[in-house]
Amino acid sequence: MKPSIIVFAACLGSLLSGAAVADDSPPPIADAHLHMLDFLQNGDYLEEGALVEKKPGHALPAGERGKYVEAVLWAMDEANVSHALLSGMPFVKRWSENDTFRSGYYLDSASRVVVARDTDYHLALALSDYRTEHGRRANQQLDRLFPCVSGFDGTDIGAVDMIAKRMQEFPGTFRCIGEVMSHHDDLTNLTSGSRPRGNHPAFYRIFDFAGQHGIPVSIHHNITAISRGDETKPTLYLQELLDAFNAFPYTRFVWCHAGISRRINVENLPATLDGILADHAHHVTIDLSWVVYPDYILKDLERWVALIKKYPDSFVLGSDAVGSYARYKEEIRNYDTLLTAIDDPVVAQKLAQDNFLAVMPTEGITLPKDYLYPADRYVRRGPPLAE
Repeated sequence: MKPSIIVFAACLGSLLSGAAVADDSPPPIADAHLHMLDFLQNGDYLEEGALVEKKPGHALPAGERGKYVEAVLWAMDEANVSHALLSGMPFVKRWSENDTFRSGYYLDSASRVVVARDTDYHLALALSDYRTEHGRRANQQLDRLFPCVSGFDGTDIGAVDMIAKRMQEFPGTFRCIGEVMSHHDDLTNLTSGSRPRGNHPAFYRIFDFAGQHGIPVSIHHNITAISRGDETKPTLYLQELLDAFNAFPYTRFVWCHAGISRRINVENLPATLDGILADHAHHVTIDLSWVVYPDYILKDLERWVALIKKYPDSFVLGSDAVGSYARYKEEIRNYDTLLTAIDDPVVAQKLAQDNFLAVMPTEGITLPKDYLYPADRYVRRGPPLAE
């Protein structure tokens, strides 16, 4: 039996050539936060011009994995999205013996999440299969995507070596690093082993590597801890990230969700961001995807518009889709309310598209085959062992 088809799409020829856009359509958006895979390393794909819903345990055979990419591009065309930062998913949700069902999302149960070290392979091989299937026609479409390396343990001092290996294995494929997971509400609580933080030495090695090679880093780092009810908390975790911003002024950071996720309540977030950008606007871009939009921005739209106008080069938009595109158009076009409220076509264009393109490299990174990140950087050294 064929997988269930949930949404009908345009023919593949329209997908490859790019969907036509009516003159009165909303402006194109560059999606700064899009996951091709979910927490089980599955993703929707396109089959005979129709979107097929992902299922646990299902995998496309070698040579057909480009269908995942076709689904991404189809969703982008449907929503008038011009470009997208594209990553896998750096975690897998375990199925614990205590669970009576299989979780598909990190919040579905109390079972742990573990690092998905193969997620970058899934992404790179899907891009490779797409290119093989569509030949020269693929190049224009793939130029719209900015693939990221994300499948590493952020508390492992050797994580930068794994990132470099992926870029060596797939030369010219990856253009950024992320979503790097630092403090992340319940996801951090469910992660086995050590806990990451913005000023961790493993992160410092990654940030240093990224700065050397002109690679932006998309990082999820909550500004504080989870609140109980409506209580607000001080910015408990902010200094950790500021330490990184100060230590690496030549590294481009994209701060996911403006430091907000579920049940993160702080007072006067626009003022806090204003202070950060006053010092770091030259290398820090703030991603307004996910819950920061309904929980903060839409509740204080006038103030956020003023902040964006003050720093017109410092904000980007994103869907934070997680391998599922049935509601993609609805979610990404929610930002039309904000774009309209800005009432300045130049600033709106920067927010919608130009800022993202200014941050992202025009080509994928190619490292020499013998490249090694220096082993002695940001590593704590103790006294020599006695003979």
